[in-house]
Amino acid sequence: MVTMLPELRRAIIKFVPDYFSWNEKTQEKYRVRMPQEVTFNIRQFLMAELFGIAVKNEEKMDETENHFTEAQWSTINGAMLPLQGIGENYFFLNESFARDQSILSFPTLYDYDFADYQFQEEWRKKDVANYQGKPYHGSLYSTWARLQIDGSFSYAILSMQAAYIYSEVDEFGHDYIEELIPYEFKPGKDHGKKEGNGYVFDMTEDANGLEPQLKELKQRFWKHLQEIYEQFQIEFSKASRRQVFIIDTSRKDEPEHQFIFSDKEILSCISFKTFLVDCRKYKQRDFSILVDRIEKEKKLMQQFLNDQYADITADFNGKVIKLTKKRRIIIHKDSGLEGLLD
Repeated sequence: MVTMLPELRRAIIKFVPDYFSWNEKTQEKYRVRMPQEVTFNIRQFLMAELFGIAVKNEEKMDETENHFTEAQWSTINGAMLPLQGIGENYFFLNESFARDQSILSFPTLYDYDFADYQFQEEWRKKDVANYQGKPYHGSLYSTWARLQIDGSFSYAILSMQAAYIYSEVDEFGHDYIEELIPYEFKPGKDHGKKEGNGYVFDMTEDANGLEPQLKELKQRFWKHLQEIYEQFQIEFSKASRRQVFIIDTSRKDEPEHQFIFSDKEILSCISFKTFLVDCRKYKQRDFSILVDRIEKEKKLMQQFLNDQYADITADFNGKVIKLTKKRRIIIHKDSGLEGLLD
């Protein structure tokens, strides 16, 4: 059963007085295209009602929200959800859409994911010379969403099974590399400098003289990781098990669930309007197949990194510098990521 806070109901009556006289279809269309001014007014009302915080404009609201605790974020996001999401669970996909599109443009998770895959492929063709393209196996990778689960608010992270295992092995690999070659990040000469509408992010790795070896090990790791990721995608796509793993990864004051989809075929079975019911219909209750595979891949990656580290230690010439394209990272002043500059 979905829930709506009385504070939100009062805000809707105040700023969208006709809303509750509309049918569900009209309400949903309004929610996905809600004017920014109305969104601000309702958030402003809720912040005053829920936290006793008064903000006069969007700039002050952004400044206030930058200091929110996890509990406050969960409260305000949960309160707003019935005026943002669609369907039985007020499902809200925390992604951008084209000007003429919304979540209502995509009946199923497959429709959305395939369209996003096509969009990303087109950009890669423009950005990478002689890009050959990759087949579609399902491309969800830590896609953020929000919904109500049994009447309670929760964040959701949507991933393909191949992507989920990849991310676990990726995190493990980076941690293990740091064990092999300890290092820390230190600010570079341009870090924090203002440039255009943002600030330069320039952190360098200090590995106590082993920076070339560290860079080489990371490059080999990254190349191998991409290779096994593609193998995962092909393997799970061919298996076509049509499974969904739902894992409660909630932390204090931050409700969260992982939704992991076995292959591209299952995505066609998941509607945004009946998201939770559809996922539970294909829910895999035995997590051992996922846990065991992750542990297996971690062990294989550990062995790979041990072998590469031994090879680099024995034969690598750190004085030979490989030419690579240097990227300049600018953090926009309105991105909310200024904390990375500290």
